[in-house]
Amino acid sequence: MFDRHLSKDIFDEFMNGKVINKHRLNNAGQDEQNPYFTELMENLDDYKMQYDMSGLELVVKPSYALVREVKDKSIDLKTDISMKCAILLMILGKFVINGNYRMSKLTEASGGITVDELALLENDDDVIELLEKGRMKGTLSSEVKNTLVGRKLLLEIPGAQKYILSDAGRAFFDEVVQNYIDSDSVSGMS
Repeated sequence: MFDRHLSKDIFDEFMNGKVINKHRLNNAGQDEQNPYFTELMENLDDYKMQYDMSGLELVVKPSYALVREVKDKSIDLKTDISMKCAILLMILGKFVINGNYRMSKLTEASGGITVDELALLENDDDVIELLEKGRMKGTLSSEVKNTLVGRKLLLEIPGAQKYILSDAGRAFFDEVVQNYIDSDSVSGMS
């Protein structure tokens, strides 16, 4: 039986454009099971029906869930927000590679990209160009906060002013990397 209080909270999260991650950070900055994700998984059929009746699709992956509008499945268009997310994730990936960091910089609480590092990146010509092409008018820091943190693709480590990828953020980051690899291998073949 579903929990009405959790159901309302989950609905609010989804309607605010957020994903529900399998894990969340506790006050000590450690991963813990997210009760919203557990609630969804334990009552999956009920939630699928609820969102289906509202004209939405509940998308459940092994480490996260989200809702989206049901559209013509033959059309695979990226939304503005997903393109912004992809651009911001590319910028974070470029930072890790250019700084010779390990991927744990973006995935583990012992790492994390700091607010100061984001501020330093704001003056990088490539970053400025990417933000312009993505039609983002704010600073890198504000775009990261509003787009990635606001949708729970990045999690803020409590008390540290650092961010790491959430479960959904990792999945989207991997997708961005794979798309880059695929497009690079296709262009290299011509």
